[in-house]
Amino acid sequence: MTDPIHAVSIVVGTALFQRPALAALAGATGGAIIIVPVLAGLSEMAGQSFVLVVRRVRLPQAIASYGLTALAHVGGVAAWTGVALLLSRFSHAGQVLPALTFAVVAACYAPRLLGVLTIAPYYGELLGRALDAWTMACIGWGLFAVAAVPLPAAMLCAGVGWAANHIIRHFGGYLSAPIQDRLGLGGATNA
Repeated sequence: MTDPIHAVSIVVGTALFQRPALAALAGATGGAIIIVPVLAGLSEMAGQSFVLVVRRVRLPQAIASYGLTALAHVGGVAAWTGVALLLSRFSHAGQVLPALTFAVVAACYAPRLLGVLTIAPYYGELLGRALDAWTMACIGWGLFAVAAVPLPAAMLCAGVGWAANHIIRHFGGYLSAPIQDRLGLGGATNA
């Protein structure tokens, strides 16, 4: 996945529910696959960057804010993976591999790369919710298509994982408040 054009086509294919693209992205190495949620976090923060400008946040704090948001997305992938593994163990006779599940969930963060668009004044929040639903559908499909989890169990894993991810993202801001205060961010991120 060293060719940028090929990488973009695989990520777009994953977001469009194409099994070969998802299989290719899920088969990538750990460093290559983690870039999708990291870039999704950076995209979301880019959409919120006007807050940093309005608050006149210095460059080191802005970089830290971007980093915390990217880290929150990686944490969301880890939580979603944990929930998917736990639920799939109860509903699936076969062994679901943790590395494959993590890769599928991370790859299916592809729709969140459009997070920069959520800053729009009238439809931004609705678009954010649509991106969440799109990501959840991609994860359900990915668990079914690549990890061979039965479709009802895959959709249950996607739904419960979304709820866990939402809770982590909501309360992550409270948990990261001491770090944000120490860096002088004062809650500028929505992580």
